[in-house]
Amino acid sequence: MSLNVENYTIEKKLSESENEYFRRVTIQLDPTNDIEKLLNSQIPTFSKHDIKFKRSKQLIDRTSFVLKSVLNNKQDKIAENRIKLYLSLLIGNNIQFTLTDFSTTDEQICLIQCNNEIEFKKVYKQYQTKSQLQGRDLSIVQVYEFDTIIIRFPDEKIMSYDDVENIIRSARIDVFTYQLTEDNCVEVEFINVDAFKRWMLNVEKIIVKFRVTITPIITYVDDTHENENATISTAQSIPFNIPTSAVSKSQSTTIKIRPDWVMVAAHSVFQVELKDYIRDELGGEITIHGNEISYTGSFPRLPRCPSNEAILKNKINNYMQKLRYQVLRDLKPYQARILRKHSTTVAFRRDGHNDYSVAAKYNDFVELKSQLFPKHRPHHQLDQTTTVNQQMDINSKPVSPVCKQESIEQRPSHSTASTVNNVSLYPITSAEELSMFSLSTFENRLEQHLRDTYNVKIIIERTVMNTKSKEGKLRITIKIIGQNRDAENALEYVQNLFSLLRTRKFDEKNDGNWTKIEDATVLIQYHFDLEKLTCTCQKMSSTTVNINYFDITNPQFGIDEQRIEDLINNRFSLATITYTSQSSTSKFTKDWKSLEDAIRKRDDYKKDICLYDETKAMYLFGLTKIVKEFRQIFEELKNRYVPQSYKMILSEKQFNYLVHVAQNDLSKLEKRYKADGCDVSLARLRQSGDFLAPIDMHAEIKANLDALTQIDEVTFEIQSSAFGVLINQEPKRLTSLIKTKCYFEIKSRTHRIDIPIPKAQGTDLEDLAKQSRHTNASVTNTNSINIGNSTITICTGDLTTQTVDVIVVCSTSEIMRKTIVTKAGVQVQTEFTNTTSSNGDPVVATCNGALPCKKILFIPWQSGQSNPHILKPSLSTFVSSAINYVIKNQYKTLAFPSVGCGKLGFDPSIIAKHMIDEALTQLGSNNNQLNVSFVLLPDQNNVYDEFVKYLQCIKPSRTTVSKASSTTLAAAAAALTTSKSIIHSKLSYDETVTEITLISATNDHLVKCKQDILKLAHSSSFTKQITNKNDLLDWSQNTINQFYTYCLKQHVKPTLDLNSLSVELVGPKDAVHEAEKQFFELTTETYKQARNHAVSRGVIWSVEVTPNSDNWQQYSFKLNGMIEDAFLKKQSQLDFVNDKQERCRIIFSSMEEHHGSDVRAIRRKVVDSLLPDTWEPSDQNCKRVTLQSSSKEYQDVLKQFNSTMNGQHLKIIKIERIQNERWYKQYTAHRDEYKRRYGNLDERLLFHGCTGISANQIIQECFNRSFAGVNGVAYGCGVYFSSNASYSHSYAKPSVSGERTMFLARVLIGRTHQGNQSMKVPPAGYDTTTDGHHIFVVYHDAGVYADHLITYQ
Repeated sequence: MSLNVENYTIEKKLSESENEYFRRVTIQLDPTNDIEKLLNSQIPTFSKHDIKFKRSKQLIDRTSFVLKSVLNNKQDKIAENRIKLYLSLLIGNNIQFTLTDFSTTDEQICLIQCNNEIEFKKVYKQYQTKSQLQGRDLSIVQVYEFDTIIIRFPDEKIMSYDDVENIIRSARIDVFTYQLTEDNCVEVEFINVDAFKRWMLNVEKIIVKFRVTITPIITYVDDTHENENATISTAQSIPFNIPTSAVSKSQSTTIKIRPDWVMVAAHSVFQVELKDYIRDELGGEITIHGNEISYTGSFPRLPRCPSNEAILKNKINNYMQKLRYQVLRDLKPYQARILRKHSTTVAFRRDGHNDYSVAAKYNDFVELKSQLFPKHRPHHQLDQTTTVNQQMDINSKPVSPVCKQESIEQRPSHSTASTVNNVSLYPITSAEELSMFSLSTFENRLEQHLRDTYNVKIIIERTVMNTKSKEGKLRITIKIIGQNRDAENALEYVQNLFSLLRTRKFDEKNDGNWTKIEDATVLIQYHFDLEKLTCTCQKMSSTTVNINYFDITNPQFGIDEQRIEDLINNRFSLATITYTSQSSTSKFTKDWKSLEDAIRKRDDYKKDICLYDETKAMYLFGLTKIVKEFRQIFEELKNRYVPQSYKMILSEKQFNYLVHVAQNDLSKLEKRYKADGCDVSLARLRQSGDFLAPIDMHAEIKANLDALTQIDEVTFEIQSSAFGVLINQEPKRLTSLIKTKCYFEIKSRTHRIDIPIPKAQGTDLEDLAKQSRHTNASVTNTNSINIGNSTITICTGDLTTQTVDVIVVCSTSEIMRKTIVTKAGVQVQTEFTNTTSSNGDPVVATCNGALPCKKILFIPWQSGQSNPHILKPSLSTFVSSAINYVIKNQYKTLAFPSVGCGKLGFDPSIIAKHMIDEALTQLGSNNNQLNVSFVLLPDQNNVYDEFVKYLQCIKPSRTTVSKASSTTLAAAAAALTTSKSIIHSKLSYDETVTEITLISATNDHLVKCKQDILKLAHSSSFTKQITNKNDLLDWSQNTINQFYTYCLKQHVKPTLDLNSLSVELVGPKDAVHEAEKQFFELTTETYKQARNHAVSRGVIWSVEVTPNSDNWQQYSFKLNGMIEDAFLKKQSQLDFVNDKQERCRIIFSSMEEHHGSDVRAIRRKVVDSLLPDTWEPSDQNCKRVTLQSSSKEYQDVLKQFNSTMNGQHLKIIKIERIQNERWYKQYTAHRDEYKRRYGNLDERLLFHGCTGISANQIIQECFNRSFAGVNGVAYGCGVYFSSNASYSHSYAKPSVSGERTMFLARVLIGRTHQGNQSMKVPPAGYDTTTDGHHIFVVYHDAGVYADHLITYQ
């Protein structure tokens, strides 16, 4: 009808559908009609309803397209940067674009929106040249312009139509349709693309305000059928019309429906209609069982629908929305009977005593209401106190009658209506409704409108209810007086008016802090009144404000909510001013309060401006211009008085100076400015890097702080370990010197220096024996000559075992090179190969690898065998290159091999002459001290002889020959003493270097403090001189080394001058005194004990137990050394206390021992016993050697241990061989005595378990019988051994880490006797005691030797 009025002719109606709010019709107009003119015309109305038009044909978007690819799994997804590179290929680099990801689990979908229009044909043509990316097929599709969105509550919150209206209110006129597709989402369709784009400009605000997600629905153009649209969206939805696309296979689907719908579905008439509707829409059949509806049949394939259940729900929803639903409360019996009469057209359900839920089509519902609530009521049913809830909106709650009236205010209407014959009442009880009557204009306008429109008079009655509160509760009743029909129509209007009452809530979280201001509601209400807006502003809580208004659909009082929001948001402004609270007496607080009072006294306060004050913040609210003006005034006041932060960056040294030196000055500065609210504290300066002060005081305070922290510094070093000890032990000594003048920082490090150690003048015979034995093992022949400070040595041996700085290898000798490299290891092989390939120098130096030397020098040598004249210069080059390398790199010793004497067959005499001559030339041309060795193969005796022969020809008088042998210690001593060269060794010492940084405000303080510290450092070092010490000549090298090591550990520098026989000690005073004590101890007891041990080596003193018995007993180690020392000094006698605490005297002339009246014979025997072949060479008397688990020795011990251990251990940690030379020689001498005495030797391998601490003592001091009895004396007071490891295990107590120790020892049994606990020694004629099975008790130190120590768990 509306179109006909505008001269538009409808040619065909194509389809029609509807929901609760919209009816949608697709029409085709006559071709002569101007469709564009229709679309651009104003929105027409029909029966108070807007009629909106939009084009049914979608237009292709010329700026966008979609890129798609199938996904088999998440890993197939192409990275965004790769897609962007691909798009640059398709559309070029000059076009800017935005990429949005709409991928699903099965398909990667990217929407590309360009800033400019693109020619899709060109893009598609470029796509055909490369339709794959990362090996996956791609497709591109054009899309239609967007005009539809999905709005969703993300937290599954139920979305109502009221929610939708609130969300789209600002663009309501541009919305074509909307439909709730799921419980928490709605699909909104705009009238055109431009309307869609306008709304999307503010979409971010809407998302934040309503907490929703908004997703555009994108439809793309099918490649083969342009009239069919496929839709993709991350938020799926259901359209009004289901397109005739492919359908899924027939299947059964069940959904649950709401209680109101259950009532409809159970209705006989509506049930048939519902089944017919579903059959027409989907083609299948439904069955209804209570709140479940099951559908059997096919479903259309809708890309925007997530499931078949969604399609079925949508269709059920479409049908149910055709009905009207309401709850009728408190029906009278006659009204219930009327309701039942309409049961064929109305579905209803009784909810309470007299409450009913009803559903019916619109016309049927109007008919039902007219019969339930007829407009012509009898007079007697209404009076001034009767509630009229039946005439109110059906959804309104019933109003309780007034309990008690204390006062009634009646306001007569100014209506000129005639005498009334009917009175209708409308009670006003809710706070929102009551608020509207605070507006005098509302009452007047309402009276005017009802009088002019319905010819009635109204009276507004205000009643104060009697409540517990002092003020009581106000209740308003509107009394309508007029002719029956007029009064009823007026009452219906009032009911409808208040049903349109809306509330817009403003709160602090969403709308700002102005909601906290009490006076803001008065101000806003003032401007509502100025604008003649019928709405009220109410303060509901401390942070909430409600605006009450009538919906815009009421033409007399209605207001568009957007107008309210625009007025509040655009007319008013909020200013928040923060400040630091000051004391109430401060000038700032007074001025601040005065300014607040000035604002409150303004005539326009609560009209154009208001404020709210709280701790550390104030809020201004009102007209934007006024708020800005006062905000500036407040800020200026704050800047004048309120302390502001000022960055003051200080270095760590400046902070330390303030803390340790200038803290008092800083405290004075802090107190000085504290009254002004300033914070210049050290804590704030350090933590925040600023100070607080009013802006106009910033410059002054900064200048004071700059002056206070204007520092200078000086750094110096003191190289003195004594000073380092002093400041560590007594730091206050240093602090007290400079505390009030400077701050200091100390850094300590060490500087390694070499302390020269003099060569001992005395000879340690024990050291000589060890050196002699070591010489036997490593060098069989040696011949040397001294050349100035240097030495040339000819020897036989293995070049790889030489403990020199550098060994020289002939790199052109393949056999020699491979032999050396193999023994040195992979590291040397790699280094030699890499250096040779990258460096053109033929001389290559590598690390030592696994060899004992420091460097390996590879030098090529070309023999020149075909030309004898080349031989000499080639050998000279070979030797000189090596010596020059050693001198250049400050090495002292090197070893050459002999070259050319093997397969090349050169005459050894010629090789010897040329090599030794060049060595002599090089050594004679420089003053460096070098030791040059020529190490020859042991099996080349002829080569060795020729080298020695030529060496002796040079200067026989200077040649020293040392043939290492095992003859006597005297021979070894003689060989060593023939050398006249004095060798000084060095000991590395880490001396403390103390770096001190002084920091002060004045240079004078720096100079004075530095001088005081240097004086303190000088006084910390104490010097002690010890002179005329002839005993130094008797000190062995080991004793000197021991003394130097002790001193340096105490940070004392010792200097022993063996020429002047003096000692100088420099260091901390207490440490020097301790070093002096150590000197005298070494000079006496330590030296004497060392000498006793040394001279006793190789000699055994024994005493005959019983006269003429030929039963001899060895003296202990200590007594053996004392007796031998006295014997060598040719003393006539020696007094001592033996192991039995007997005072004895030895008479050397008669070789007798006297004890009281007892006289026993003694004898001295020189032992020439070789150590076991399995022992490793060592320069120590006692050494522990850990066995390899693969060795035969290890396996033999392990087998012996396991055979009697009976599985009482978890694992073997290690097995060690014990190499105690003195103990072993004593034992062998004792064993020789047993052989002589008994003929057949009874020597057994037995076990002895003990703690780890005891094991360490036994290894050094042998089995000590003084501890006998610790673990019992059941078979005698001696040392116990057992043939069963499991027995000894009980005495091997575990350590903290759970490790146990057990010896496997050689034990001389001799003659043994059954023991008992009373035996201190074995019975006469016996050597040991036993339990008769596996336990043996030994009473003599030399009767047992601990071969191995087993550590296990």
